[in-house]
Amino acid sequence: MTVSRTARVAPALLLGLAGCGPPPEYPPDLAFPARADRLVLRVPTAQPAGPTDPGPLDAVLAGLDARGGKTLDPAAAPPEAREALARFLAETFGTPAAPTVAADGAADLGLTPDRLAEGGRLYRRSCQHCHGLAGDGQGPSGLYVTPRPRDYRRGAFKFVSSGDGGKPRRDDLRRTIRDGLKGTAMPSFALLPDDRRELMADFVVYLGLRGEVEYRTVAAVLADDGDGTDGDPTGFARDRLADIFAAWRRAEDAPPGPPPPADDPDAVRRGYELFTAAGKTDCLSCHEDFGRKPTYRYDVWGTAARPKELTEPGYKGGDRPENLYHRIRHGIQPVGMPAHPTLTDSQIWDLVRFVRALPYPRELPDDIRAKVYAPEFRVSGFEFRVPPDLPQPEGLRHRSPG
Repeated sequence: MTVSRTARVAPALLLGLAGCGPPPEYPPDLAFPARADRLVLRVPTAQPAGPTDPGPLDAVLAGLDARGGKTLDPAAAPPEAREALARFLAETFGTPAAPTVAADGAADLGLTPDRLAEGGRLYRRSCQHCHGLAGDGQGPSGLYVTPRPRDYRRGAFKFVSSGDGGKPRRDDLRRTIRDGLKGTAMPSFALLPDDRRELMADFVVYLGLRGEVEYRTVAAVLADDGDGTDGDPTGFARDRLADIFAAWRRAEDAPPGPPPPADDPDAVRRGYELFTAAGKTDCLSCHEDFGRKPTYRYDVWGTAARPKELTEPGYKGGDRPENLYHRIRHGIQPVGMPAHPTLTDSQIWDLVRFVRALPYPRELPDDIRAKVYAPEFRVSGFEFRVPPDLPQPEGLRHRSPG
C-alpha cells in the first residue's frame, strides 16, 4: 500500500505541536545509551538501487561494506576503551535529565545547564519520537518516515550557510525549527515562542557535540593501523571536543552572504548556460534531466538520497533566493553536493535565478523552455503533443518517457 506524503507528515505534525502545560521531565536515573549501531566511515561509490526502506538500519548499514563502503562495529572496541569513553561522556555531558557541557566556551554557544535542561524537556515532547533519545534519528516514529530524520551524532547538517565543515549558523537552526523541512515529516514550530525554539536549538547543538565526540573517538579506537587514540581515549575525546567547539564558533562568526542583486532579464539564460556547462558546474551529472531522472546516491549516514527534482517547486531547506545561494556556494556536503568556491557571486545568483524559474515554463526564454520542456511528453502512459505555437500553461511539466 502506498502512503501519501500528507499521511506521512500529519502524524509527526500533530505530535510535534501537541501538548499543553510544562514539557515532561526525563527520569533522573536515565542515561544516554552507548552507541551500538555501525559507524559509516565511507559510503559506496556505486549508486543505490532506490530509496532506503523504512525500518531499523542495522541490515542497511551492515550491507554497505559488500558494496565498497566501510563501516565499523562499536562492539569491537576493547571494553576498557569503551568504559573510559563512557565515563568521559557522562562527566562532560551529564544525563538527559541533567545535561551539561563541561568545556570552555559552552556558555558562548548557549549551552548552560539551565538552558539545556529546559531544551531537553522540549526535545522530549516534540522531537524525540523521531530523532531519538541520543539524537540518532531512529526514534519510534523516525524509523518509518521518509526521508529519515536527521542523525545529529555525526555533527553533519545539510542546510547550512556557513560553509565551515557542515556546521550551521544559529540562524540556520532557527530557520529549520521555525519553518520545518518541506516534503518531509519535519514540521514547522512557528507557533512556539522564539525563546522556546532557541532552547530547542541549544539541545540540538548539545546532541551534535556529544554524538560527534563519541563517533570520532570510537572510530579512532578502531582505526585500521591500531588504536588511533594512542591508548588514551579520554584525552583524544577531550581534544576532539575542543576541535568541534572551534568549528561551531567559526560557523557562528561566518558572514551571512551577499544580498540578491537587482532583477536582470538575462540572468536566467546565463544561469542555464552555467547549469549545463560540462566541466564548470557539472550540475547535470547529479540533476540529470534537470532532476527528473531518479538518480540516488549515498549520504554520509549510509542511506540513499535523491538529488532535487528541479522542475518541481519547493525546497526542503527554504525557497528564498538566499537559501539557494548558500546551497550552491557551499554545497550540501552530507549528500555529496559539491561547493562552488570558484564561481563569482554574480554567477551564483544567475544559477539561483535559473533554478527558481525551472518549475514555471513561462519564466524561461522560449529556446530554453523548448530544451527543458519537450513538445512531446508522456504522463501515466498517455502521450501528449503540445502545438509549438501554444504557450504552455504555468506548472506544465515534462516527464521523460518510461
